[in-house]
Amino acid sequence: MMSEVLSEIRERVGEENLINSCGDRRCRVDMTDIPRERVVINVDTAFLANQSASKRCDRILIYGDTVKNRLVVALIELKSGTFRATEVCEQLQGSVGLFSDLIPQVLETTCIPILFYGKGVSKLQRKDINRNPVHFRNQKFPIRLKKCGEPENLVNVLSKSDNL
Repeated sequence: MMSEVLSEIRERVGEENLINSCGDRRCRVDMTDIPRERVVINVDTAFLANQSASKRCDRILIYGDTVKNRLVVALIELKSGTFRATEVCEQLQGSVGLFSDLIPQVLETTCIPILFYGKGVSKLQRKDINRNPVHFRNQKFPIRLKKCGEPENLVNVLSKSDNL
């Protein structure tokens, strides 16, 4: 079932909008131990700015959690330099509308919003981020924080959120 759902998502998004990495040249995200059966969407190319006025994240990673029989959707924002916490929260929340139509309503789905950062996060920024979880299908999902370039940074976030 998960393979069919992921295939359908690939088809609807278009192969030209799929990439192999969740990071970029300025903010490396280690894909070690991430399920091979996955979809990584380059949000900038898949959902052109003129189609949606809302802010959005950089990548969307989708894979099946076969143990819990659900789909996992990781919203990934990459910030190698300085940033505003409120903008990050808006980008992650704004991305929910982009992918929610791709996911069948009958399929249990969990959402993991993640900020990968390069220069650090102040206490005030952490507080703002913690106060603004992402809302998806009547649930709130806390934004996870992880440093760019660390070994196994993505698998650590997904494991700690009990989604791997």
